[in-house]
Amino acid sequence: MFCEFRLLFFCLIFFSEASTISAQSCTCNISQVQTNTVSPCDLVIGIIVNVNSATSFRNAINQANANGGNMTILIADGDYEIASPVSYPYITASNLVIRSASGNRDKVILHGEGMKDTAPNTEDGLHLAGDYVTIADITIKDVGNHGIQVSGHHLFVHNVRIQNTYQQMLKGATGASTIDSAVVQCSLFEYPDATGPNFYIGGLDIHKGNGWIVRDNIFKNIISPSGSVAEHAIHFWNNSQNNTIERNMIINCDRGIGFGLGTSPNTGGMIRNNMIYNNGAGTFNDVGISLESSPGTQVYNNSIFIPYQNAIEYRFQITTGVHIANNLTNKVIKSRDGGTGLVESNIDQAQSNWFVNPAAGDLHLASLIDIAGINLTDEVPDDLDQTPRYVGPNFEIGADEFLSTSIYTSWMDDVIKIFPNPAAGIFTMIGQKEILAANIEVFDAMGKRIDIKIKKLESGCEIDLMNPPDGIYLLKYTEAKKSQIRRLISCRS
Repeated sequence: MFCEFRLLFFCLIFFSEASTISAQSCTCNISQVQTNTVSPCDLVIGIIVNVNSATSFRNAINQANANGGNMTILIADGDYEIASPVSYPYITASNLVIRSASGNRDKVILHGEGMKDTAPNTEDGLHLAGDYVTIADITIKDVGNHGIQVSGHHLFVHNVRIQNTYQQMLKGATGASTIDSAVVQCSLFEYPDATGPNFYIGGLDIHKGNGWIVRDNIFKNIISPSGSVAEHAIHFWNNSQNNTIERNMIINCDRGIGFGLGTSPNTGGMIRNNMIYNNGAGTFNDVGISLESSPGTQVYNNSIFIPYQNAIEYRFQITTGVHIANNLTNKVIKSRDGGTGLVESNIDQAQSNWFVNPAAGDLHLASLIDIAGINLTDEVPDDLDQTPRYVGPNFEIGADEFLSTSIYTSWMDDVIKIFPNPAAGIFTMIGQKEILAANIEVFDAMGKRIDIKIKKLESGCEIDLMNPPDGIYLLKYTEAKKSQIRRLISCRS
């Protein structure tokens, strides 16, 4: 492991002093993950170390481990073989940032010797035993075990692409007593060749995870080629508890989201606003959401379209007090082996033409489903796209609040154009006929109307949000008693 390396020669590393700063909040939405336009995370902690080779990266890890952390490692664009079956980055340092200097996820590639069995040895891309470690804006691929294995607390993963791991992509170590308060967001977990190397694969496989948030990620092609079903795209078990899984897209994976497994329990937590689609091309197609020995879990407003006979399962007698509501599925929600809970206001007969593009995993609604769910505005304040719930007359079923996405999209696109979008808080709105300023309203992500300035232009108007915080806003334009909603993205950084 790197912490045990003895340097045979001096490798130049550039240091500069910096206080701990965070110039932005490191956020995204699922659309940005789809289009690979996530803003980089420019968090800095302690001294800055710039590296441009595998050797200088190893040296920086050794330095961080020796000094207890408080360091930011910025990696220059390039391809770095940093792991092998006899040596890989084992990081004990805390308060550490590892990210690309350019902020381009695809330009910094950390890899091992290939997606192949390394037993009895181990080949992880990064093993994180320290606390408060941030990994951002990089690609990790082609390793014999895990892209990231974590046993420390407060991990933060942002805009990371993990590909072609021989085992699970992000592993919560089995030997840890507990792994607390991680955030995994804005990242892509995939097998680009449409199947994995064996059945012992998964996206997130977390043992004893407590208080994690997994949001705004995409998981693709976690498919077993033979032997048995693959693990879930997202899986918390072995005494995990109180984790939130929200706004993820899971596309063509054997299993979607799992809490608990057999008699190995999970407690509580929430699964909300996820889209899970499987085209059925794999051999071991299985459940969309599974609760096994998972009492007290809430499952709200997910959209699921899969070939397996049950969209959601809650299993075993220990699974009690679950609440499953407002989900939109094409298959039934089923209790197995004595699982009990409250199941209400779900639709389990969805058709493919209800959705915009299910073959691509896009389960946004193609038209309004005129069936109201129960009001869960406290538990589910927004939808997959982070636009507010309850914009229309009813609380919507599934992961997509229809009014917040594409209602009357063709009318809106033909008549009105808004640009630039994203913008630094000032947008131009033009139309085929006069735009009436009195018909324009803008709301923040919580549904609160905000003050704006409107300047009349020759063919439209300029809408100034007046130095708003970066984020997503809703523009509502009313004409002929029809209200249209368009999303505005304000980003000044």
